[in-house]
Amino acid sequence: MSPHHYPTFALDDIANLQESAQVEFKLAGGRDGNGKLPEGMWESYSAFANTLGGEIILGVKEHQGEFTIEGIVNPMPMLSEIWAILNGPKKISHNILAPTDVQIIEIMAKKLIRIHVPSVEVKLRPIYIGTDPYSGTYFRVGDADMHASREQVEQMSLKAGIELSRRTAKGLKP
Repeated sequence: MSPHHYPTFALDDIANLQESAQVEFKLAGGRDGNGKLPEGMWESYSAFANTLGGEIILGVKEHQGEFTIEGIVNPMPMLSEIWAILNGPKKISHNILAPTDVQIIEIMAKKLIRIHVPSVEVKLRPIYIGTDPYSGTYFRVGDADMHASREQVEQMSLKAGIELSRRTAKGLKP
């Protein structure tokens, strides 16, 4: 059994698909319709990691508040790109995903990519995009990814530093 808690929602119940504090849908269709990672998914990655965690589902289209499952024609190159970005030093501050957190799922004969982003421990926060936490840190409010203010980033960093000091003082690993 996985140690992760996955938010429960039914992707196959199309009439009730909606974004929430823990669910974000992205089309990921690309210009040619064959699939492309949406830039905005990294904001959701940062936001989920810095708040309650959540699910990013690629291959779902939103139009005027209605969601439809479009699928991704060839998801394998996108999976490779996700892991390359997560393990590279330039796009994301930390890769917090386990191999089981990124899956290809099939709904209504269409392939989607499901990315489970866990909430990170205080000591790892903030998780941010790029190399500057002040310009790349997000948090989740309702169904929106919100850019963190300088003060919010400093507060996260302060809490992380306090947690690190507390663990070190107790003789625990950082």
